[in-house]
Amino acid sequence: MGLGAGVRALTRAAYRLVRFPFHLVDDVVLPVIFDEDAPVRRAYGQFLFDCDSAAAYLLADDTATVRATLLRRRSAALRDAIARHPSSIHTESEVVMEHHRARFRERRRATHPPGNSTTIPPR
Repeated sequence: MGLGAGVRALTRAAYRLVRFPFHLVDDVVLPVIFDEDAPVRRAYGQFLFDCDSAAAYLLADDTATVRATLLRRRSAALRDAIARHPSSIHTESEVVMEHHRARFRERRRATHPPGNSTTIPPR
């Protein structure tokens, strides 16, 4: 084992020790406080992914490569789930807008019968 390999192995061990609290926060603390699709959790997952990807590349760390791959898959699955299921806020607003459109069409039909000009309102 050369000097470079020894330094790299020592740095890998230090990275694993430093990453443990971040991993604990991701697995234990954040799920209690935030929903799975909360922006804070997604940003934190992206931060961990970036750290693991950098460690995998710079330190030739196989476990960091595996963790980065798992984080990328989890993130992709979450993005797909969010894209397929619109949030309830958007769904509720669409329902309200459709209700208003239906009321508008009813009033429009009552005041403007078919066949009459729509530029001059009836008297």
